[in-house]
Amino acid sequence: MSEALFGLSGLRFWHEDELLLREAFRDRIAYLVQRTLLDLNPAWRFARCEGPILHPRSKISAAYDETDIFVTNDERGGEALCLRPETTPSSYAYAKWMGGKLPLCVWQAGISSRREKNDGASGGKLRFNSFWQLEFQCIYGADTKADYRAALVPVIEAEIARFTCSETRVVDSDRLPAYSQSTIDIEALRRDKWIEMASCSIRTDYSEETRVCEIAIGLDRVATLAAEVTQ
Repeated sequence: MSEALFGLSGLRFWHEDELLLREAFRDRIAYLVQRTLLDLNPAWRFARCEGPILHPRSKISAAYDETDIFVTNDERGGEALCLRPETTPSSYAYAKWMGGKLPLCVWQAGISSRREKNDGASGGKLRFNSFWQLEFQCIYGADTKADYRAALVPVIEAEIARFTCSETRVVDSDRLPAYSQSTIDIEALRRDKWIEMASCSIRTDYSEETRVCEIAIGLDRVATLAAEVTQ
């Protein structure tokens, strides 16, 4: 698997075969999410974006405190700059900049960073201080009757199982952030342990009139499992 060339287990380097697997999975899931949503409602719009890794502190969810995030010594506009713990804030900002009618799916793949003080960061747990996320923010009206998450989860679970050649399962998450009505996880079996590969939440923090079906996938974890079965 990847190497800790700096001698720190939470900071990994990635081999080219892992990078290729990561990119292939990203593209495949993006296609499947778009196809699944359009089958339910042809009005869906899609936009891929790339936000900055540095975020003003006020743009990061209050669900993350200073034990979770890396805060820099620099400030802009009177507030500290932080390494983002997730891509969600920049996807939300991009969605609001786009405007227009809902439903709208904004997605991006990029690096996020977390201190991992509680569980620690290690290659054995596939938990890193700096890691690649693939996140889809599927934004729709709060009065929408369609259950988009129910349609997306089995598609994503099946693709994770196929891509990693691993047994998978869907479980209720052991944590429920304040911004989430409901969160479920997709896990894969690795070395007799279940590892979270994706988290699927119904978020309420975009606006009062909307709901967001968020699909968050750990690309490094998917690539690692896929690489292990090809070795």
